[in-house]
Amino acid sequence: MRLKKLAALAMAAVMVSGMVTGCGSSEKPAEPAKTEAAAPAETKAETKAEEKAEEKTEAAAPAAEPRKITFASQSVGTTGYVRVSAFASVINQNLPEGWELEILPISSGGLAGTLLVEEGQADIGEGISVTDRMLVNGEYGGMEPLKNTLGMFAGTDYAHFLIMFTDSFQKKTGYTTLEELIENKVPFRAVTKAPGSASEMGIQKLLGTFGITYDDIRKWGGEVTQVAPNDMADLLKEGRADVCLDVVGLGQAALSELTMTTNMYFAQLSDETLKNLEACGYVLSEIEAGSWNGQTKPLKTALQCSTAVCNKDLPDEVVYAIVKAICENKEALVEQVPALGVYFVPEKSGEPGRNGMALHPGAIKYYEEQGWEH
Repeated sequence: MRLKKLAALAMAAVMVSGMVTGCGSSEKPAEPAKTEAAAPAETKAETKAEEKAEEKTEAAAPAAEPRKITFASQSVGTTGYVRVSAFASVINQNLPEGWELEILPISSGGLAGTLLVEEGQADIGEGISVTDRMLVNGEYGGMEPLKNTLGMFAGTDYAHFLIMFTDSFQKKTGYTTLEELIENKVPFRAVTKAPGSASEMGIQKLLGTFGITYDDIRKWGGEVTQVAPNDMADLLKEGRADVCLDVVGLGQAALSELTMTTNMYFAQLSDETLKNLEACGYVLSEIEAGSWNGQTKPLKTALQCSTAVCNKDLPDEVVYAIVKAICENKEALVEQVPALGVYFVPEKSGEPGRNGMALHPGAIKYYEEQGWEH
């Protein structure tokens, strides 16, 4: 699998640092005091001014040579590719002279974009806040912590924890929350996404906050089925599953169709559960009433964000220009990707919880100028 290949490559990546300090100084023998005193004031002032000018010139870092930079996206035609194409359209109009951005449709999604940047196959990529955090901390599959990647902006797409019971299951059992099912070890048939996705990893983390796994649900007589989104919806519609456990974007097609054809009960996660998810790196949020058919009340929840990450060696002025272009051209982005009008909030795009990793100095400079959290 490509993702395994990327993970292996990322584990083997070696950090290369090229720090140059260009502050040279040459000491001159001290002149006799009488010679110094005899020098005209004007001459001394001119000499000091010249020395300061020379020091400033020596300390200034040479400007990076303009080049083409690459942004890894998912394959052509995917939602991810459309989003990155919108980014590229505004970035290329605002890069420093001589710089150009090119899209490389080589990412398989999820954490792949971050790993492509880490291993040097792309300058920029899309990641996910929670998996980015795990990669930075060396908590993902035994991989070494990231060394070459920093954050730029986040919040251009979201996936929310969504727990639903079939209406028939809720009425039959009388239970209204996932916490009640787990506390009472109620046998239930759960359906969630297939292994390997960031959404399914989120469900494992959710269950982990209760101190249980899929096996525990099975031990007390329940079932856990892991399938593709369309199959999840079919199992619930056909009465072959009772509980939907998902981390999903609003308006996702399969679940939207499910809620329009099947009565579903939307279960609210407790404040304690949400606080535990926040400790895992998720951002607390709310799903507005009416976001899903039949959802008559707001739902407090937690979410994971899409992120944009870059190689740490990209020049500050280039990253600054990219972040500025994205944050100050929201209208142009929304024309191409209407969902960004709902999801993307520029003043929140530098928040630590949404990014999952330290920001590039060029991004920090922009957020500090705006007075935004970062």
